[in-house]
Amino acid sequence: MKDLLRIAHYSFGIANAWDEQDQIQRLLHQTFVLEIGQDADSGTGCLLDKFHDKNTYFVAAHGNHVCGVVALHDQPPFSATSDLECKEQIERLVPEIVEARRFAISRSHRSGIIFAGLTWVIHQHAMQQGYRYVLISGILKRRRMYERMGFSAVGRIVRKGAADFMPMLLDLSALPEQICLDLDRWKRRVLPFAGVPCPKL
Repeated sequence: MKDLLRIAHYSFGIANAWDEQDQIQRLLHQTFVLEIGQDADSGTGCLLDKFHDKNTYFVAAHGNHVCGVVALHDQPPFSATSDLECKEQIERLVPEIVEARRFAISRSHRSGIIFAGLTWVIHQHAMQQGYRYVLISGILKRRRMYERMGFSAVGRIVRKGAADFMPMLLDLSALPEQICLDLDRWKRRVLPFAGVPCPKL
């Protein structure tokens, strides 16, 4: 992993090794197949994301153990808009938009540090790469949390497997005041973010 920041007992960075990819796919299977029920079970214990070839995976690690992950990519088509009739309205935001998907945290490491750390990395990476918008497929039952973060719904609710999702968009130039305060607190707590190009895995 290429480290971007370290805090407490966790490291955050870009996955770039085979063993990290294997752990990522197992964590995705645990979260999106067994827990959320979004994806069908292939029986392999792993879940390979359909956008794997264009994803960049940002991970949280405890030692050599991957305990959190989020995938980013900036190339249409976007998963969050696949069921929208007006997907062109989102795709016209390229190259200022990045999609964040497959956000997962291991059950044994679910703490505010990992969630905040991965959110921080997404924000810092997006700002350094010149993105203005972050697109997600938000789980419906967590809608209020996303809205507090500044996300707004941009389409209808979509059923995927056993879960309901909603495409949501965040304008990084208009973050809620509380989120700005939270990011500022993290800026004082963490090591300086090491801006690096976003490699394709």
